[in-house]
Amino acid sequence: MSLVPHTLLFQTRQKLSRLAKPPGPRGAIAPLGTKTRLHTLATVDGVAPFAELRMGWHPQGLQIDVSVAGKKQPPQCDPKQPLDSDGLQLWIDTRNTPGVHRANRFCQLIVALPAGAGVKQAEPFVRKLPIPRCREASPEVDPALFRTSADLKKDGYDLRLWLPAAALAGYDPEASPILGFFYAVRDAELGEQTAGVSREFPFTSDPSLWQSLELTAG
Repeated sequence: MSLVPHTLLFQTRQKLSRLAKPPGPRGAIAPLGTKTRLHTLATVDGVAPFAELRMGWHPQGLQIDVSVAGKKQPPQCDPKQPLDSDGLQLWIDTRNTPGVHRANRFCQLIVALPAGAGVKQAEPFVRKLPIPRCREASPEVDPALFRTSADLKKDGYDLRLWLPAAALAGYDPEASPILGFFYAVRDAELGEQTAGVSREFPFTSDPSLWQSLELTAG
């Protein structure tokens, strides 16, 4: 067995389709179609994915959907400890600087939970958090700028997240159509699914371990 995971040997670039229009200002966010599905490199190391991610872009922002199945218990979500909760952790570099090992002001970490907010703790939660070892932190973001909707199911959940351009420092699809990108879907029951390497490697703070997304017109 190789001591070096196969995921460490690949630097992928996935094409991201343009959305016809952004979500409306109110109501639930409509789910993305199957053509927007993202792939995970973890399968090359024999890790079976439990989450399906879909993503699309628009000049006004990015939408990402997460569907988790196979659970027997409700998701464990604590807004006071979002990084230890069930949900999505998303890293985006709006200027795609894969050669650097420390994040810059164009890099952002956004965490979204399918539950934990609201009076009954049944509403989705989203926050932008600082990236460890960051050279220069990106601007703080008002959480009210983000939009989320979630459907809790018997065996999992569907979580949809809209990230407006105003919440993404440096987001400029015309001038910078390539984004640095990484994700981790954490689950107390099912484990963790990432876009590539596992936590044996410092992807939480090292953009050189992230993948790339190409914003296309299709």
